[in-house]
Amino acid sequence: MLKIGSEGLSKEELIAILLRTGTRGKGVLELANELLHSFNSSLKMLANAEIEEIASVDGVGIAKAASIKAALELGKRLYRELSDNRILLDKPESVYEYCHEMRFFEKEVLRVILLDSKLFSVFHKDITQGTNNQTIFHPREIFRIAIRSNATSIIVVHNHPSGDPSPSVEDKKATEMLISAGDILGIEIIDHLIVGREKYYSFRENRLLGDRKGGRRKR
Repeated sequence: MLKIGSEGLSKEELIAILLRTGTRGKGVLELANELLHSFNSSLKMLANAEIEEIASVDGVGIAKAASIKAALELGKRLYRELSDNRILLDKPESVYEYCHEMRFFEKEVLRVILLDSKLFSVFHKDITQGTNNQTIFHPREIFRIAIRSNATSIIVVHNHPSGDPSPSVEDKKATEMLISAGDILGIEIIDHLIVGREKYYSFRENRLLGDRKGGRRKR
């Protein structure tokens, strides 16, 4: 890696570095190949796997599995950090691009994006994780984050693992509940975006955020 840099290494070689050692009769590169093959050669599947699933591959074990998970988690956090550099989120398309990695989540996740007065991103946090087809909305937790950060507006985003971003009845009820709570607290819901595999659904675009104009409630 010192000679060619990490960019020149294959996925198997990078994983071999994380594994550090092989097992009796099996070199570390062979073990890395077997590990990746166990997850269809997909880093996404490997990242979504539980530590126990990774450890169950012959020759890996808990310690090596924990190293793999930690490295993949660092990669996710780096991406989030790079994505958080004051991005203008005044359009649903921009929000979709900002949250594009949510397309590949296997469970529903609810994300809250805090905005400044000019609709630039300040911070985001994933606060709930549901089952494969259901996210649990917690208004108290959503607005606690906004209040602590003195945010006056937020965007709520969640994904549909099915790939279809069409809102359910529960999604619509949850959005109405959040708007009402935000009105009381003085925190505006700029949009609620549902992320699908290839497209999104914006409550703002579909005029389901009340009497608003350009994402802002008419005064």
